[in-house]
Amino acid sequence: MTGGFRIGRLFGIEVRVNPTWFLILILLTFMLATGFFPASFPGWSGDSYWAVALVASVLLFVSVLVHEFAHALVAKRQGIEVKSVTLFLLGGVASIEKDPSSPGREAAMAGAGPLASFAIGGASLAVFAFATLPEVVAAVFLYLALANIILAVFNLLPGFPLDGGRVLRAVIWRVSGDQRRATRGAAWTGVVFGYGFIGIGVLQLLGGSGLGGLWLAFIGWFLAQASRQTLAGAELEAKLDGVTAGALAAHPDRWVPPYVTVEHAADTYFTAGGDRCLPVRPQDDDRPFDGLVCVDQLERRPPRARDLWAVRVRDVMTGADGVVEVTPDTPAAEAARLMSAEGAEAVAVVEDGRLLGIVDRAAILRRLHVPRRRPAGHNESRAAA
Repeated sequence: MTGGFRIGRLFGIEVRVNPTWFLILILLTFMLATGFFPASFPGWSGDSYWAVALVASVLLFVSVLVHEFAHALVAKRQGIEVKSVTLFLLGGVASIEKDPSSPGREAAMAGAGPLASFAIGGASLAVFAFATLPEVVAAVFLYLALANIILAVFNLLPGFPLDGGRVLRAVIWRVSGDQRRATRGAAWTGVVFGYGFIGIGVLQLLGGSGLGGLWLAFIGWFLAQASRQTLAGAELEAKLDGVTAGALAAHPDRWVPPYVTVEHAADTYFTAGGDRCLPVRPQDDDRPFDGLVCVDQLERRPPRARDLWAVRVRDVMTGADGVVEVTPDTPAAEAARLMSAEGAEAVAVVEDGRLLGIVDRAAILRRLHVPRRRPAGHNESRAAA
């Protein structure tokens, strides 16, 4: 999960906070202030419990950031671009451009996060056990020790996309030599674990555990959905095997001027063909393109626009800086993944600064329904591409 707002950069990686993070921060603070700390350290004032709970909650999410940055820095060391690290409802996620290129690199990147959490947990436990501190401070270190160790152990469960699931994928990949088979195997394990968590959560709810059971069931649902999305992505990659973005790109025969109204653009430029997205460029300009405009964007209206005739293409288009670009040799599956990750309707195929064409979601779907030609003598049945 990405999105949210930026709070800074660290090691050249953007740090973001999704609005859902505030929900879990409030919930966790409440649970610590009314449950964990009163049960573990009786006799404090009410204000002390709430203050310590808030500090502990914030520091836990600092620990989560360290966990995610461990993944991100190992990925960067492998030459993989990391766009951002985002805090959200279930913790954190690093937005990594692509998968590692070998099983060993996959295992190293996956294992870095739990190792960081174990290190924080061990250090916090040592401080709690051996340092002479005020009780309220010692209590925070005890919680950080327990929480980080639990975080590391949970992430090592062999269910994709948990870190343990990625390690499992690396092992299957190493043994089988087939990354896709490894992805499917690890993802199905994630589905099993996800539904297992849901079942345990439901049993806890029926047993009267309340919030704990509900939370476990929600985590299970999230894990199962993420694993199923991974399975769908693996199937998509199999069907697009060997297909490049350049092969799917539609060369634009029309360019939309940025200063025309959205009404004029819809009636003049998009009715002439079946294009869902077209490049934007002034007629007297020789730059590659100013951006892209898609059919659904023409239906949007800036909040301040009173009259549809006042809305120009430049008001609704995606500017060149925001357009996702790929090369002609980029695998079509990677282009589809980028569209999904960025929430884009299309990607621009660019080479040497020239726009060669546009690949939109419709082009991907059309390709998925074209039967793949099998080589002569190939007897193994294969999925359509």
